[in-house]
Amino acid sequence: MSVHDLDKKRKSEKQLTILDFRTDKEWNEGHIEEAMHINGGTLQNRVEEISKDKPVVVVCGSGYRASIASSFLQRQGFEAVTNVIGGMSGAG
Repeated sequence: MSVHDLDKKRKSEKQLTILDFRTDKEWNEGHIEEAMHINGGTLQNRVEEISKDKPVVVVCGSGYRASIASSFLQRQGFEAVTNVIGGMSGAG
């Protein structure tokens, strides 16, 4: 989905996890208010913190890291996982 589609979805769907997969520095420079922040190196150890009961939308800076995280989550049994194409840079 595009970052613009994510904006619409987060306004209409209350049961949604937005997973920000960027570095701490990127996160601190700005992020989606209700997003959950788990950076790349810690996802494997923190995956239990993410609910499998609601859709997960994964965002990073450009979309590449989010696609890796999305694949990992799907291998862990998450069924409703979406990657934001272009990541946070797709907003421009």
